[in-house]
Amino acid sequence: MISKEKLTENVGKVKSETKAALQTMYDALNQGQQKKIAQVPEVKALFDRYGVAYRE
Repeated sequence: MISKEKLTENVGKVKSETKAALQTMYDALNQGQQKKIAQVPEVKALFDRYGVAYRE
């Protein structure tokens, strides 16, 4: 069985990796694409959940 501390550490690691991946993907888009993708409610919610910096 995994300890609570190890589980918390693993969750934090995955969240960090997910944020980095989403930020990299967003940054690779041109300005028009960034604006369009940030208008999609599901994507915006995902960006907000993981703390991705984006323009509205």
